[in-house]
Amino acid sequence: MPHLTKRSAVRTADGITTLDELAQHLADAARIELSTIPPYLTAAYSIKTSGYSQWAQGLSAQRTLIGIAIEEMLHMALVRNVMAGTGCEKVDGQPFRFYDQHNIPVYPGDMLHRVPKLTLHKQRVSTAAVEGFMEVELPESMVTRGSKTEGDTYHTLSELYDEIGKGIVTLNDQIPWNQGEAWKRQYLRGYWNQWGGPPKPLPVIDQGSALDALYVIVEQGEGAPDEQEDSHYQKFTRVRDGLYGIGVVVDDNGQQKFTIDGDEAVWPVTTDATADSFTGPLKTLAQLSDAAYSYVLALLDQLYATPADDPAPRTPDPTSKRYALERGFVAAMQGVLSPVAGILVGTPVGDGKNAAPTFGYYPFGPKPKEDLISLCTDPKLMAAYPQLGGTDGVLHQINLLPDIGLQGS
Repeated sequence: MPHLTKRSAVRTADGITTLDELAQHLADAARIELSTIPPYLTAAYSIKTSGYSQWAQGLSAQRTLIGIAIEEMLHMALVRNVMAGTGCEKVDGQPFRFYDQHNIPVYPGDMLHRVPKLTLHKQRVSTAAVEGFMEVELPESMVTRGSKTEGDTYHTLSELYDEIGKGIVTLNDQIPWNQGEAWKRQYLRGYWNQWGGPPKPLPVIDQGSALDALYVIVEQGEGAPDEQEDSHYQKFTRVRDGLYGIGVVVDDNGQQKFTIDGDEAVWPVTTDATADSFTGPLKTLAQLSDAAYSYVLALLDQLYATPADDPAPRTPDPTSKRYALERGFVAAMQGVLSPVAGILVGTPVGDGKNAAPTFGYYPFGPKPKEDLISLCTDPKLMAAYPQLGGTDGVLHQINLLPDIGLQGS
């Protein structure tokens, strides 16, 4: 995104030749993965669910989009695992954090280092939106080049990750692999994706496991010759072509009656919405959306700062602080961020438009969970949206989340 260029990586003619360059490239890869999640989720949430996609037969567009977004979260975690495993956790002398105003993207914004330029938007699902997603995940084999890119530009994510992989091989003898048992500070468990593929987080402890992690990212995004599941590019193609529907109603020819370009089963959400796009209780609800998203990112930072306290990297201990953080990540996404987004997309704002999830930076105080509770219990917000309360409402889910601090503050 434009406001990140001051900290972005620059590729030399010799490729990545220093640990600082490797750290910069990994940080940019994490930022790029993070930048795809809000557009994918906004498109998914724009599909109406009441009476439509949740009852769809087979694969639906909404479930596919959410599954892809969850896999992008896995990609973020895999990149961060590589940063931890290689000891490249500082960029320009500062620890890398997901919850950082410089790292949380704004929209519209240009995808980092992409040639040709690709502008990302948070918008309703449509053919044009999905084709933009296909450009994000464009396979290397489909790129027509006049010449190799230079400096800090890349045609595809595969090209970027290939450069990182080469840098890891070049610097193998200089990398302090798994220093201080760095695998204990990596994201290893608590990953869920009932609507996506089977890969799980991988501990990065040496060159081979680092390259394996990068391979999973590329394989899921653009595909690979020995892939065992459809790539993101293939899934987006099927959403665009209507093979993954948005409802159960079909016409006389057995085709989906509702399409991603129609208005019958898609909310007309505001494009590139921010909390300041709205007023009154709706603005507070959008701020709660920002806070829920920021909490998820801050929780991930807390997880990477909290070593696992059990001897086996994949053995869950329900009483451990680390396991609570891992499960809290899932609970915050499913129990807070998703239902708040559902209320936003169903709320009209005038001129034929509805509100939308905002996915912005929220300036937390020292106790993020208390800020979430304060926002959710705002009297005017509760009066306007009483569904936030209740025995299984958003407020109840927030109260169940782990208390976290802000890393690096």
